[in-house]
Amino acid sequence: MRSKANRKKRFNKHWENKGYTKKAIKFYKFLCKVKFKMLKDYEADIIYWEINHSGWLRDLWQPLVYISQEYINKVSKEQEDVHVRSVPFIRVWVHWDGSNPYRGNGFTHQPSKHEWHIVKPGYYRLHIRRKSYLWNQEMKYLVHEMFYHKGMPAFNPRNARCYVNAPTRAFHKLNYHYEEIKKQKLAEKQAIKDRKEDTYNRLKNKRIMQNIMERERNKERASRVRGITPTRETVAFFQALAVGSVISEK
Repeated sequence: MRSKANRKKRFNKHWENKGYTKKAIKFYKFLCKVKFKMLKDYEADIIYWEINHSGWLRDLWQPLVYISQEYINKVSKEQEDVHVRSVPFIRVWVHWDGSNPYRGNGFTHQPSKHEWHIVKPGYYRLHIRRKSYLWNQEMKYLVHEMFYHKGMPAFNPRNARCYVNAPTRAFHKLNYHYEEIKKQKLAEKQAIKDRKEDTYNRLKNKRIMQNIMERERNKERASRVRGITPTRETVAFFQALAVGSVISEK
């Protein structure tokens, strides 16, 4: 088993190379399986409610869209509250009911609830559509929408406070199922190992007792003939007696 310092070193190295923890990578692999319906039958049965009733696992992300700086400047001028920020930005409406998980983690400029502000150009997972005003159906304006903050579901490594985060809750639920299976398999392996050890110890003790009893019999046999020196005639007599007994049996 690795030491605590070695585990921490490997964790930091993986974080520097990938930008995510191993558990977070497993989480996003799980989302890909859900998105493209690649789950196994028993896995789909375990998280049946999260997939079919909650609705948060149906729409996980939007296709990638490139947002240029010119587009940001153009949309920022058309927005009503352009003076909210000192730089041009695009307001994106977020469908997720939970609070912003990135607020206070290097994204302090982001709002806290159903908004996400795009400041820098790049690729973003969002949907752009035109919407009409209530008082004038002919006038339309652009609406930018996301399913989740930052375009993707956020991963919560602990299952204690993710009651709103359905993707994370479903991942932990499935992961708990696999952990139970793993514990069961380890328990079965340990039971087999214990049975083998018990059988080995029982046979070993039996052999030790047989050796002890054999030594005791040899000692007793030696004590009965102690002090008697067999001569050549005595040996020949007993050999002839043994041969005669064998012939008589045949």
